[in-house]
Amino acid sequence: MKIDYSKSWIIQKITALVFLFLLVFTILSLSKVNLKNHFEIVNWFSNFLNFISFSILFTSIVIHSKLGLNSIIDDYIHNYQIKKRILILKNTFLITIYVLVIGCLLIMVK
Repeated sequence: MKIDYSKSWIIQKITALVFLFLLVFTILSLSKVNLKNHFEIVNWFSNFLNFISFSILFTSIVIHSKLGLNSIIDDYIHNYQIKKRILILKNTFLITIYVLVIGCLLIMVK
C-alpha cells in the first residue's frame, strides 16, 4: 500500500507523539521495578495496562521506523530494482522483529 507523503508525514508525527507519551509512562512505571529481578519484570508485563502500553509503544516505534526509513530510501535510492530489494529487506526485518518481540512477551506472561 502506497501512502502519499503528506499522510505519511502526519502518521509519522502521530506515532512520534504516541512514542513519546508511552515511553515516559513506561520509564516511570519501570522505575519502581527491580530490573535485575526476572520475576518482577514478568510480573510488570503481566499487568494488563503495562502490557498493552508497551505493545502500543513498540508498535508505534516500528511504524515510525518504517515510515522514516521509507522516506530516506525514497529520497536517496534512485535505482528502482535496488530500492525494491531494500524495501523488501526492511519490511521483512521489521515484521520479524515485531513478531518476535510481541510473541516472546505473550509467551513470557502466559
